[in-house]
Amino acid sequence: MIRSSRRRHRLPLALIALVALGALFAILPLQDAATAQPLPFAHLDQPFLYLLGAPLFGIWDTLSLLTVSQHYAVIATLVLLYVARRVLAVRSLRREMAADPAPDIPRRGLTVMRSALELLGAIAALIALLAFYAAAVFLPRPMVAIRLDDPDLLAVDFHSHTNRSHDGWSRVTAARSRAWHEDGGFDAAYITDHYTWAGVDDATPGNPARAGDRTVMLSGMEVRLRDRHVNLLGDRERYVFALDSTWHHLDPDSIAAARERGAPPVTMVYTIPGPLHRIVPLGPESPAGVVAVELSDGAPRGLEQVKAERAEILAIADSLDLAVVAGTNMHGWGRTVPAWSVMRLPGWREMSPDELGGAIEGVLHRDRRGAVAVVERRMPYHDGSRVGIAATVPWLLWEHLCMMTMAERGSFGAWIVFFVMVCNALRRLAPKNGARRKEATNES
Repeated sequence: MIRSSRRRHRLPLALIALVALGALFAILPLQDAATAQPLPFAHLDQPFLYLLGAPLFGIWDTLSLLTVSQHYAVIATLVLLYVARRVLAVRSLRREMAADPAPDIPRRGLTVMRSALELLGAIAALIALLAFYAAAVFLPRPMVAIRLDDPDLLAVDFHSHTNRSHDGWSRVTAARSRAWHEDGGFDAAYITDHYTWAGVDDATPGNPARAGDRTVMLSGMEVRLRDRHVNLLGDRERYVFALDSTWHHLDPDSIAAARERGAPPVTMVYTIPGPLHRIVPLGPESPAGVVAVELSDGAPRGLEQVKAERAEILAIADSLDLAVVAGTNMHGWGRTVPAWSVMRLPGWREMSPDELGGAIEGVLHRDRRGAVAVVERRMPYHDGSRVGIAATVPWLLWEHLCMMTMAERGSFGAWIVFFVMVCNALRRLAPKNGARRKEATNES
């Protein structure tokens, strides 16, 4: 009995040991995306409800931060583990049947029945995996936010969408986009819907009179320039004359002509994914150039490129004097922020929304490469290594254990203890229920 109890508690004890071991190798969950160094002024703020369900919410956050290749690696690893487990189970069953055959059931019938059960089990496992992924995307849950120690710093999202975009979730209105950004710790966010300012018009009436009172939604739009996607920032009157009738394409010659007539410079951000050699910087000879490039983009394909080509993006930003920024590319899916653009702007809390938008653009034009620090959630990446790709799941689990806060570790331990207590209680009840059923059978 004692030996059986020890076997049952091996897994819970191993999990608790791993959680404790991770604390000995603790690493900060936030880092500078350009240098991979910790930032002393930025911290993660985890609400109580997030901590209450930290084991589950932490896994969903990790899934939301994976690149395309990492998603493939996770799914492939889970499939292989499932297949290995079922192969071992089938071999064990065959050994049992060889030792104690069932003559009343034809061998062929047993084979067909086992095959059908295995197929149903595989389908159920696949549905469960897809449902778990879908839950991470669609279910409402508490969000982790950024907390900045310096009141002159503000967190900005330079790339987000509402249901006014053709690829935005219909439920994500401008008001819900603002709430999502507030939950993520953003002080300001640009609505950059595809080929429309309708989302901006929806959001503007809800802006506070004072920028420090709540998240400010700023004007932007995502269009094509030289057949590449860029985000336009600021007043639409600076761009609308240079757009075609569908507002899909921006004409660089029209922008250049306006600059010659004394129009203010445009503020555009080169979005990822996209070919880096197509970046044209803003300058005297290229008035329709960009002042910034994304160093973080929240879509899986965007995350893949910025992680795989981070050195190239930084080299281009340094050589062309471009700001590096983060965009969540939020279309309404998920509740995880991959990165924040942090800017220093003294007195921004007392500004009006229009003043704040103008000040942000002014810093981008004035400081260029030094205008923004991209603060990202730390996540391991394989850098193209086959070994790294194959080790994605254990690597992610270990990094997650090392990045947990003490409150998360406490929540994790409490849930393990809770499940052990529930399982023990169910085991104690099982013999009693079995005895009652036996007595009822004897009496009848």
